[in-house]
Amino acid sequence: MDIPSTLSMTYGEQKEISLPANVLDASDIKLNLDFSQNENIKINNTEFLKDKLSKAITIDKVSGKVMLNSTLLYANGVVSVVNGTRLPENYKITIDASSEKQNFKSTKTIEVKITPAKLTVKGLDNKSAISVAYVIYGEKTNFELESSLKVDADMNWGIENQSALGTVVSLNTNVIKFADNAGDPDKKVEKTYDVNSALLKDGFPVATTTLRVIFIPKIKFFFGTYYPEYDLTVLTNNVYIGLSNGYVSAAPTLSPETYKSSFVITGIKKNGQSFTDTESLFSINDKTGSITLKKSTTLTRGAYEITVKAITTTGLEFFTTLTLNMESLEE
Repeated sequence: MDIPSTLSMTYGEQKEISLPANVLDASDIKLNLDFSQNENIKINNTEFLKDKLSKAITIDKVSGKVMLNSTLLYANGVVSVVNGTRLPENYKITIDASSEKQNFKSTKTIEVKITPAKLTVKGLDNKSAISVAYVIYGEKTNFELESSLKVDADMNWGIENQSALGTVVSLNTNVIKFADNAGDPDKKVEKTYDVNSALLKDGFPVATTTLRVIFIPKIKFFFGTYYPEYDLTVLTNNVYIGLSNGYVSAAPTLSPETYKSSFVITGIKKNGQSFTDTESLFSINDKTGSITLKKSTTLTRGAYEITVKAITTTGLEFFTTLTLNMESLEE
């Protein structure tokens, strides 16, 4: 039979194999499926692998197609968290076709490989193999797992590397939770956790994902100076300058500095009202965050509040303001 000898599927998919016309043309064609090349391991208390295969893989004799429903099976090569049973690396399906009138008998074995579906984490970018979340010490650390699969009664959620993570990570239904003491006890050093979560069916993972959670110190962002040895902050975010004068500010503080990436002005207000900088008098050094004001005779006295956004290396965003109070210089 001229059909592929291998077939790959993702758990949740349904596929069909069309048998060749020279086989189906026989009016007395006899078709049979044989699963004897698979070790008939015990799946649960009442069913064996052969039982599952015979339900998941069938022949539609009207269309002459072999129908495969992966949702009635399991991903290959995975281990049950219930009894430690390992499923085979593939399922071997033997198709027997015979016809007395046309005097032929044909046999074909197909190796079917089912891989786990991918779980997603609500609110995160799930395009990469590993979903990454940065958490500042003290912030909420709950993550909700989602699946496109129908979660049946014989399924449950689990963490595959629970023993390695210990009690700092737990799972409540499909919500990953971190204990308050997760990460560095002093909350000053990064700490990374890789959580391998799975949707389990009869103890076998049928959908999986890895969530990488990185705890980072609390980030300080302001115009001024920070003395970490004393945890002392000196603000210089309210400056008085002469009207029409130019000005270049010191760079804002972003601590820890290792997270410094880029800066942008997001808005300007004058005396509390929105201000449009039509002459592009205000600008920012996107690498340092330093604000520059050009000399101009068009600005009038008042308090100009500039909102600056810092985008960190983690992708997190922080905001602060610098107010330039412009007053007329008196002789």
